[in-house]
Formats: sequence, C-alpha cells, structure tokens
Amino acid sequence: FHQPAVVVADTLALRTLPARELACGLAECIKHAVIRDPSLFAWTRASLRALLALDADALTELVARNVAIKAAVVSEDERETGVRAHLNFGHTFAHAIEAVVGYGEILHGEAVALGMLAATTLAASAGICAPELRGELEAVVASAGLPVRARLPDDARLLEAMALDKKVAGARIRFVLPTRLGEVQLRDDLEPRAVGAAWASIRV
Repeated sequence: FHQPAVVVADTLALRTLPARELACGLAECIKHAVIRDPSLFAWTRASLRALLALDADALTELVARNVAIKAAVVSEDERETGVRAHLNFGHTFAHAIEAVVGYGEILHGEAVALGMLAATTLAASAGICAPELRGELEAVVASAGLPVRARLPDDARLLEAMALDKKVAGARIRFVLPTRLGEVQLRDDLEPRAVGAAWASIRV
C-alpha cells in the first residue's frame, strides 16, 4: 500500500538565492520543458521577466509544473531503464564540461544550459530535429541569464571526459537528443565529427 507522494515547496526561499544560482535552477526547468512539455517551454519563455523578478505567482507555477514532470518521469521508470534517461538531456556534455573546466568555475546549471545547446546542435546536424529549434532554445537560455558559449579546452580532452561518464553504455557515448519540443530520443550512433561541431557551437 503506497501513500500518494506530497511535495512541499516554499517558493519564498528562492528569493534568498543569488541571481546566478536562480538562473541555474531555470536551466533544469527549461530542460524539463524541452523533453516533456512544449506548453511549459512557451510559458517559461513568456514568463522569464516575472520569474527573474521573483514574482510569487510565477515561481509557484514554475515549481508546480516542473515537480509534476519530474515525478511523472521517475514514476514511469523507477529503475532508470527507459524514459528516466530523458532527464539527462544536456548532461552528457555538461558532465564533461564540469570535469574538464572544473567544478565551481562553471556551475551545474550553466553546464547543463551549454550541454542542451550542444545536444540540440548535434540533433539538428544529424537531421533529428529542425534547425530552428537550436535558435529557439538559445534565445530562452540567454534570456534566463545563462551562458550560451564558454571557454572550453580542445575536443580531445572533452571527448575523453565524455567517455568516462557513468551513462556511457558498452563504450558508446549515449546522447539524449530532441526531435521537437516535448520529445527526445536516445542515440549512440553519432559521428565524432558531428560531436566536435556540437562542441564548437558553444565554444568562445
């Protein structure tokens, strides 16, 4: 017998965060919208000014909608054998950035934002999503106060870090790539040259 889960969140606590940390939280919210809910993506884009101004009603809606998505994904796949992997959108690139650039030099949400942009570049170059999606995502990421480019080392170091990621399966790097807003797919058959171009798209 399972009691229904209850999530309690005090959105006023978000007002204690530095602006940079708040933006990092928005990166994960943007991720949820891309992988699961195009209407949330549109709402987030339209509500960014209110969110960054810490409007109480906007923050409440943001938290409620994102918690619902996270709970739905996890409950569908408790053992992470399928759709739960979708939550790793952007993270294959992000973990490599964190490992090579250094934790603290770039915050997790900033790395995720860059990773989502790189993953969408990769998807567009492989014909998995429309090229326009990359521009839509970059506009929202930038408006949220998140970086769209960063100083990164050479591809060899980044690819080495990617290969060591815990999500690598059978020595093949697995990417979560958007097909359109609200849908993603797992791919492990991307060419190294395309991955390099994805890195170049977020490098200063």
